[in-house]
Amino acid sequence: MHTQLTCPQCGTPYSAEVHQVVDSKRTPHLKQQLLSGQLNVAVCPQCGAGGQMATLMLFHDADHEMFMVHVPQELNLNQMQREQMIGQLTKQVMDEMPPEDRRAYMFQPQIMLNWQSFMEKVLETEGVTPEMIARQKKQSELLQTLITADKDVQDVLIQERADEIDETFFAMLQQFVDMAAQLQDNQQMVKITNLRARLMTETAVGQRMEQQQIALHKLSREAKQQGGLTPTMLVQHIVANQEQSHIVDALVMAGQGALQYEFFSHLTAEIEKAEKEGDKASVDRLTSLRGDLLELYEGMQEQSKNMLQEAMSTLDMILAASSKEQALMENAEKIDEAFMSVLVARMNEAEQKEDIPQFQALNEIHGLIYAQMERTLPPHVQLLNQLVRSESPEEQAQLLNENEQFVSDDLLGLIDQVMEQAGEQGQEDLNGRLQSVKTLIQARL
Repeated sequence: MHTQLTCPQCGTPYSAEVHQVVDSKRTPHLKQQLLSGQLNVAVCPQCGAGGQMATLMLFHDADHEMFMVHVPQELNLNQMQREQMIGQLTKQVMDEMPPEDRRAYMFQPQIMLNWQSFMEKVLETEGVTPEMIARQKKQSELLQTLITADKDVQDVLIQERADEIDETFFAMLQQFVDMAAQLQDNQQMVKITNLRARLMTETAVGQRMEQQQIALHKLSREAKQQGGLTPTMLVQHIVANQEQSHIVDALVMAGQGALQYEFFSHLTAEIEKAEKEGDKASVDRLTSLRGDLLELYEGMQEQSKNMLQEAMSTLDMILAASSKEQALMENAEKIDEAFMSVLVARMNEAEQKEDIPQFQALNEIHGLIYAQMERTLPPHVQLLNQLVRSESPEEQAQLLNENEQFVSDDLLGLIDQVMEQAGEQGQEDLNGRLQSVKTLIQARL
């Protein structure tokens, strides 16, 4: 459902979509939005201000027999109001469910007043235990202490709590780096960068990650020089680092697209070469690796086949739906790269066969997907997309007049970034449009 809101920052009235029922099986896309913090988030279309709305929410996971309701304390409900609203939500869920799927645990929903406790329960259904959450909380506290501590305190903490400094810890550290960059906090950036450099050299996990980064950089640099990654190139880098399994794992992960027949042919040639040289250790390592990668390759092929089949089924279902937009929203989690590949292939096929009705239906889905994607973008990014698509300078000027609050140096910076990417990809027409938009904005500023 939709609710009417008034922006507390600029006073603009607008509507926002609110979901009060999240079912892991019936609405998995809503669960993903809940986990990512994107569910029931209101953003003012005028100034971009917003946040999460306070509303009752019922979460159901049949596999874990979890049926609970979060009641925000900000609503200030008395016991009678709370019980009445929970009863209405429960009845709504039960009425929409086939009688054979109803279970006894649903008649007594668990009441959660604390949002953190509610989310911990939801995370449990994803295999995230309270112990894992507690560990990440300790890691977050350790990271914040290390950033502000002097060298002597850092020395002690790094030594005493080395077991907490793992890949997850470095991922948190990267989030702090990104945040400091967005806020343009140079002083904080220096502290965090220095801490990361120290942890990379003084901790076991940091040293492993640094070795992986060096190896991946070499592979990336050579691939760029040669015009792309080849199976032969990947084999050479794997053989050179065969004694360090963590580096081999990183190389394989980065170069999965090169796992083809040619790759296995060259790897077999390296094994035969090692046999002739009497290097039994290399033969054993590479033979074992070849077996593991063949299994991985076969799994990837099967997974790719299943993904394409699922994408085709999803597309057929959306084509047959009375409302394509509603069907897309209900299957948002299935709109991935495989789905887009199938959609574009079907559009090309319909165009070649001159099947105009089919092409128009597919093109409508294509347009709806991009429209839905664009609505999730920040306002200034949406404005840039609209400016690039505009047919005339007059239309662009009107857009700038209507969105004057977003005409800033930040928008120019975004245009420069997109122009750089367009230049690297040889998109000259897009680059020309961007330059025209940039000139128009510069004149206003």
